[in-house]
Amino acid sequence: MLESVQLIHGGRFRRGSSLSPDEQPVTEIELGPFYLDTYPVVNRQFAEFIEDDGYRRAQLWTPAGWSWLESTGVTRPNYWDDPLWSAPEVPVTGVSWWEALAYARWSGKTLPTEAQWEYACKGTSGNTFPWGEDEPDLTLANFAPECDPVERRPTRPDHFPRNVSEFGCHDMAGNFAEWCLDNYAVEYRTSGKDPLYRTAEEDDHVARGGCGLHDADYLRGSARDHYHPGLRDNLIGFRCARPADGADS
Repeated sequence: MLESVQLIHGGRFRRGSSLSPDEQPVTEIELGPFYLDTYPVVNRQFAEFIEDDGYRRAQLWTPAGWSWLESTGVTRPNYWDDPLWSAPEVPVTGVSWWEALAYARWSGKTLPTEAQWEYACKGTSGNTFPWGEDEPDLTLANFAPECDPVERRPTRPDHFPRNVSEFGCHDMAGNFAEWCLDNYAVEYRTSGKDPLYRTAEEDDHVARGGCGLHDADYLRGSARDHYHPGLRDNLIGFRCARPADGADS
């Protein structure tokens, strides 16, 4: 059963890296404590959201998300009926940012900010990859060396025993990228404590962690990607977060 959470103790860390302009400026960030799911949400868990009328309960959706839902007529994730992507214990994919946020609200949580996600991945040691400094290979994560996938298929979040961050979060590199709460900007435009960058929901949102079509560069804890919130491709999944003090996000 892939269900548990990790308490990420608050602290300071260096967000970003010098390896890409997209990951700059490198800034010291302070975060309060928060809980983060140990694993990304899997299809079995998302099925409970569907069965509980998650796609019919407007209170779970933001106004923009509900408008998107009504305009698209979506009632389940993309690929939901494709056996390659819909096994019970593999991460759900084919979900828009709005679907991910609605599920998170249904579960009493939210999506992690990208600062929270990066800190949970890097750990207090500032690791390059969740497991440390070893260069990625196919015994460590589900990814595509040189962007040439050997075989594009999902894996269980516990498939790679070393793909675990210092905080105990599994599968934060490869397999599926993960939606974050923040909108995307070409460079960081937030600082201070618990930063969150927001523009409009319809603008691109950040995705972290790389996927089975990405090369090793995207597996770094500081690497960033971004997509339209309505994207429902087999690139992205998500995990949920909540403040440790129970405050709203």
